[in-house]
Amino acid sequence: MEQILLLGLLGLGIGGFYGLLAIGVVVGHKGSGLINLDQGALAMFPAYAFITMRESGDVYLPWFDIIPGPLDLPERISLADSGVGAPAALAVGIAMSVVLGLIMQNLVFGPLRDRPTISKVIGSLGALLYLTSLSLHHFGARARNVDGILPDGAWEQPFGMNGQIPYERLALAALAIIVGAALTQYYRWTRTGLATQAVEESEFGAALLGYSVQRIATVNWLISTTLTGVAGILALDFVSLTPTRYTLFVIPALGAALFGNLTSSWMAGLGGVLLGSFQSAAAGLTLEEWWPTGLPQEGVRQAVPLLVIVAFQFTRGNTIPVRSTRFFDRQPTTVMTRRVWPGLLVVSAAAIVLLATGSRVTEAKLVATLIAAILMLSSVVLTGYLGQISLANVAFAGVTAYLATKFASDGSQFGFSPFVTEGPGLPAPIALFLGVAISVVAGVVIAVPAVRIRGIQLAVVTLAAAVAATALVLGNEWLMGPGARSNVTVPPPKWFGVEVGVATDASGLNDRRPLALFTLAWLILTVLAVTGLRRGITGRRFLAVRANERAAAAAGINVAGTKLLGFGISSAIAGIAGGLTAYQQGVLQITTWGALAGIGNLALLFLGGVGRLSGVVFGALLTPGGLTSSTSSEGALLRDAVAGLAMIAVAIFQPDGLTSLIPAPKRAWQWVRDRLAAYDPGSEFEARALRAESRAQRRR
Repeated sequence: MEQILLLGLLGLGIGGFYGLLAIGVVVGHKGSGLINLDQGALAMFPAYAFITMRESGDVYLPWFDIIPGPLDLPERISLADSGVGAPAALAVGIAMSVVLGLIMQNLVFGPLRDRPTISKVIGSLGALLYLTSLSLHHFGARARNVDGILPDGAWEQPFGMNGQIPYERLALAALAIIVGAALTQYYRWTRTGLATQAVEESEFGAALLGYSVQRIATVNWLISTTLTGVAGILALDFVSLTPTRYTLFVIPALGAALFGNLTSSWMAGLGGVLLGSFQSAAAGLTLEEWWPTGLPQEGVRQAVPLLVIVAFQFTRGNTIPVRSTRFFDRQPTTVMTRRVWPGLLVVSAAAIVLLATGSRVTEAKLVATLIAAILMLSSVVLTGYLGQISLANVAFAGVTAYLATKFASDGSQFGFSPFVTEGPGLPAPIALFLGVAISVVAGVVIAVPAVRIRGIQLAVVTLAAAVAATALVLGNEWLMGPGARSNVTVPPPKWFGVEVGVATDASGLNDRRPLALFTLAWLILTVLAVTGLRRGITGRRFLAVRANERAAAAAGINVAGTKLLGFGISSAIAGIAGGLTAYQQGVLQITTWGALAGIGNLALLFLGGVGRLSGVVFGALLTPGGLTSSTSSEGALLRDAVAGLAMIAVAIFQPDGLTSLIPAPKRAWQWVRDRLAAYDPGSEFEARALRAESRAQRRR
């Protein structure tokens, strides 16, 4: 017990970091009514600015050179010939936070204030994807460490226990509570704080009183981003800096912000401190002899924020404030495709031509594109038709991939992997269907919070669930064997005696043609199922729930059952994509199924159109490793950054997706016919003559 208490005290430091991030979330929500999903990324970039200034005196700007040709947009400026001290580096980090605050408010969150919920989520995720990809481009994925600015030393034998607590951890926890209390008084007694509360109650009413909603939102975003950037810098004393790690700190921060009901700064700070302490103590329980082996330490650590978020959403979800705006746009439209067979024939013909004429690399890209299309169809059902914003579909695909591999394995070694997976050795079809069934169960479990949670709060829950599922299932060595966190070899799949995986031809190269045809068949079946769903009564119920849950319930629709059904169908489709991915890769790696991969998949679908099959085609062609992908790592990183910018632009200006700008063939042909029918060469000649005579008279 003494060890658990000591670990809980050690967790106060990371809890202080959570608390400061949570206060930033609360302040940003006060100003704009948005829950910022890129809060961790806004802490990461100033932290990198602090490190680079300490190391070399350089500062990297929050953009990259997008102008081709001899004119280069500067990405880095040198403020000193060598590394500088901590005070100067801290000043640069704070300045970077201010710049990011101005950019985010004026170019992202300000224009999104009156947009539908899915546009707000996509815009926030676009900012997250952009900053993460930009950081990977500027700084790389290597973990960075640097001496911070918090006090050195340690508290020896705290409360008589054997051990020590570094002062830096205690200082950060105390700072979170002090800052939260100070901001509470700021919003209670200052003019700007009272104006913020007025805007928080009603934007329309505050505007009638003469307050500038945009100015108040900008002030609060500057406070939020500055506080977040300082938190990211202070945490460097005991947290190694990587883009993906800092980005996902938004999950516990959101759990702490919900502790303060998104309104109380000091409660959010206290909630972060308590969450960090409880998370560390819970992870310490896994060291006890009686702890179940099947619940790994990292899985428990990641599950704690999820449980906190779900608990608060269930018990206090109805008290979480929802900002009223002066205007509100409609949801993205969904299109019912009446003739799907011509499109399927075109896709099938193109795939066969590529297989017949393309190289082995083209085969791999084709398979990746087809699998991405199946995975995006799961989001079309859940997000496009039902309106439930889920970021866990890639995690569900990973659950199927790993469990199907577990069921198909029998302890044999394949390839060059030193690890083996013990399992019952079931046939590949049975193993895949069992994996899909478990994914459906997992999807329904995640759907339970959706009965009472919707919008951006549901996106938060599913993001936390994706991280927890990755640690609890995919990286579970008790379940998947010693290679769970490095690589798990997939047994060669056979369906009814036919090899459908990656084979080796006579020249020693990988042959993916059987897998491509197998994946194409699954894509056709999935498209037919989704279009049939859209046309039927279930699809109409989905759309009714998406439009207005209360009206749907009044019309006799079981809203809860409809949501559970939607999550189940979506999880099944995602599971199929996961199983096919396992067949394609041959070796499973946990990095494939991360939360950021789920964000990227939904992002590409939203660019094309979240409720359209044409959006699936658009997004699948742009997917990493797909037919239009770049083979260079530099191009891949910049592609993700461009995708983030495109997400923001589409969320603001074209929420129906880019494919909605393309007219349907029937309407395009009708437009051409109308113009041809109305065209009269004689009248056109007379009109030109009249215009020429009018210009001549004006000159005279």
